[in-house]
Amino acid sequence: MKAAGVAPDVVVFNTLLAGFVADGRFEDAFELTREMERRDCPPNAVSYTTLMQGLGSKGRVDEVMRVFVEMRRKGCTPDSVTYGALVSAFCKAGRLSQGYEFLDSMSRDGLRVDPGVYLGFFVAHEKKEQLEECLELMERMRECRCPPDLSIYNVVIRLSCKLGETKQAMALWNEMENSGLSPGVDTFAIMVNGLVGQGSLVDACNYFKDMVGRGLFVAPQYGVLKDLLNALVRDEKLELAKDVWGCIASRGCELNVSAWTIWIHALYAKKHVKEACSYCLDMLEAGLMPQPDTFAKLMKGLKKLYNRQIAAEITEKVRLMAEERHVSFKMYKRRGVKDLEEKPKSKRRKGQKRSRGRQTVQGQSREHADLSDSVDDEEFPS
Repeated sequence: MKAAGVAPDVVVFNTLLAGFVADGRFEDAFELTREMERRDCPPNAVSYTTLMQGLGSKGRVDEVMRVFVEMRRKGCTPDSVTYGALVSAFCKAGRLSQGYEFLDSMSRDGLRVDPGVYLGFFVAHEKKEQLEECLELMERMRECRCPPDLSIYNVVIRLSCKLGETKQAMALWNEMENSGLSPGVDTFAIMVNGLVGQGSLVDACNYFKDMVGRGLFVAPQYGVLKDLLNALVRDEKLELAKDVWGCIASRGCELNVSAWTIWIHALYAKKHVKEACSYCLDMLEAGLMPQPDTFAKLMKGLKKLYNRQIAAEITEKVRLMAEERHVSFKMYKRRGVKDLEEKPKSKRRKGQKRSRGRQTVQGQSREHADLSDSVDDEEFPS
């Protein structure tokens, strides 16, 4: 630009300034503002706001305040975005009283306050577990004709569940929907996880099924599914867990290997071995191959139940699927099939007692291999 005889304007300088701030080069950014003064192109509200946003993100609140004072001294009027940067910086630093002072200043100056400015207060109150303050602030927003948005409801619902106020969380949910807001995936995940954490499993199932019914259950929510199913099985609510799984399957949701593994492992962990095997067969019928550790768990559980028929059925299906897909079956065989092999019983003379200490070297090595291949040490009643 200089070679072409074109002088940079404030837009060009602000672009450079944003680059310095994004890169954390604040000394260069401050020097650039001085250069702008020397070139008779003084910083404007965008310039100062960019600096404040960058400093605030780094927790340098005192410097944010100095920039704001300098801005006012230079006769540059702050706008809503500037005040938003100030509020965000002070809320992030936990200095809420000063944040509220700037919020009041916005109201006095007749500036519009959007929900994004309020969000910083809610996040700060959540960290301090101040539910009452959150509810009061929501009421203040309504009085100012600035209704809470989905992000704010997410924060307050999460805090309500965390503090055990599940009825309050559900009341907020109803209020949110009545105001015309539609809960998204994040909102459902927050509610289900919160209810599971408080042991409200029936309510958690209802919200989860609602999420599935709205077509919002996709692969990233498998963590929610895992926590819910494990909690239900752990609490001996097996039929309710089956109902949740049936809801997913009947709605045509994508059930990949991870989803099936979560369900099968949840059943196995609480010793529902036959049910776990039944769903493993369903998984194979759906054209999905279980992971080697899942296979090994089921073989171990079936061995303890002396159920070789189901074990043989699962093994044969896995072997055929591995052959069709050109996948080595050695890993599966090493992890589980050896446990099912019939071992010849040694004949002993009449009256002769079995010696527990007498083992062949071959028997010792086989036992060592079985132990090293074991996935877990969970014991099942025979």
